[in-house]
Amino acid sequence: MRILICFLLLSGTLLVQAEKPLIQPRGTNALISDPAGHLGYDWPPLIEQADQGSRDGIPWSKFDFDDSKWRTMKLPAFFEKSLPDHDGVVWFRKTVNIPAEIAKQQVSIMLGPIDDMDKTWVNGISVGGYETPGSHTVNRHYTVMRGVLRPGKNVVAVRVMDHHLQGGFAGKVGQMMFRTRTGEKIRLDGDWKFHAGADIETLRKAHRDQPKITRRNPGPFTEGFQLGENPVIALTGSTTTVKQSENGYLETLLHQLPGKQTVQVRNLAWQADTVYQQQRPLNFGSHIDTLNRTDATIIIAHFGQMESLEGREKLPDFLAAYGKLLDEYETKTKQIALVTPHPFEKPASNLLPDLSKRNKGVAAYAGAIRELAKKRGYLCIDLSDYDTSGQTKDGIHFTDTGHWKLAFEMVEQLTGSNPISGDALKEDGTFANAKLEELRQAIVKKNFLWHQHWRPTNWAFAYGDRQHVAASHDHRPGKPRWMPKEIDQIIQLIEVAEGEIAKKKGALK
Repeated sequence: MRILICFLLLSGTLLVQAEKPLIQPRGTNALISDPAGHLGYDWPPLIEQADQGSRDGIPWSKFDFDDSKWRTMKLPAFFEKSLPDHDGVVWFRKTVNIPAEIAKQQVSIMLGPIDDMDKTWVNGISVGGYETPGSHTVNRHYTVMRGVLRPGKNVVAVRVMDHHLQGGFAGKVGQMMFRTRTGEKIRLDGDWKFHAGADIETLRKAHRDQPKITRRNPGPFTEGFQLGENPVIALTGSTTTVKQSENGYLETLLHQLPGKQTVQVRNLAWQADTVYQQQRPLNFGSHIDTLNRTDATIIIAHFGQMESLEGREKLPDFLAAYGKLLDEYETKTKQIALVTPHPFEKPASNLLPDLSKRNKGVAAYAGAIRELAKKRGYLCIDLSDYDTSGQTKDGIHFTDTGHWKLAFEMVEQLTGSNPISGDALKEDGTFANAKLEELRQAIVKKNFLWHQHWRPTNWAFAYGDRQHVAASHDHRPGKPRWMPKEIDQIIQLIEVAEGEIAKKKGALK
């Protein structure tokens, strides 16, 4: 994959599918024209809010959605003959049989021009879309990443949005197909199932009512820790939290909590983050932007460890800064759990600083965080008395076994129980239960992909202040820059990985 090569050159280093998008791509297509005067409309959120097929319990994009009662239309074609006087959303679905040798490849899906806008899914996984006016002459050509296709039955779903004049598939017979890199083709023209979605007046009304439309913002925990519907757990903090993503122990435990929900975990921590500063690259956006893009419903925040080294005299400043950060978090969700700092361990080597001498300060910060959580109605994971003996490499950073024990303690405090025995881990850091270890490895793989997408090493070349250099820019006329496009293609791989996690989780029952 070209983006991985770029990582090497530039840095020197290297399913039960989700009921909602896992994360929205960063970029949007530029507005080009607006003949009907709709330039002020932000169509995607209006469609997500008002269109039945986008918000049903089983969205119409899903692989297993039942479209047997839908009518049939031959494509490519405009839909006005079958849906006279309809402007707005129309859904199309087609079942395609894919040979096994093609299903294991990365392929392209080509749909020709679509008037006006589209979002396209393969097997319930979003593979691309043009969702702003002015793209009605653009040939749709999206990459379907390896792992999305299945041997045998596959389902393509396209949500077409027409806001003016004719709408639908505006190309010619022969333009619609899957195509492999070696030139093999599976044609997609012909019979498709279709059904009308939200009409233009429904979408306009949603636009007029937009001040009343808000993102979901779950209220505070009132009966202890509850996952809720379609939970997305965001982890924030610094190095310890980053490492919890790399080893997967905490997330493995969270996936074992009672309930049928498919839990999504997004690690938003960053090394050296504190309550005072969360430094990000140019154009990265704030942590709140990412919370919104991931649609987080629960936040587990772990701050105060390194801040405690500044001493108790800085506690008022710490609480003021933490309060400001939490005010921002509450714009997304009030279901928040605060994790207190844990005691530093006396390091085995005399060459390392003994931060355990500062544990009275740690205790003071932990106490202040407990009170802060109580005052705000949050849950609190209190690690002030946590025994770190033999669990760190240097008195600060945990070993693999230390991370497992820490994750175990956090989930036990959060839920009042634990779904896995505390001695489930072998000496090499793997689970003794082979199926449980397969689940953890699937989680680790997903988290690696998430890290590649959310904070790619070559950020400056993709979105920052190095976009002008040749390695960052696609010089072909009328073509998008390849680097952001390929970073957003990782979303497909994350969704495939989430599906594998769901399968591994199901195999444990």
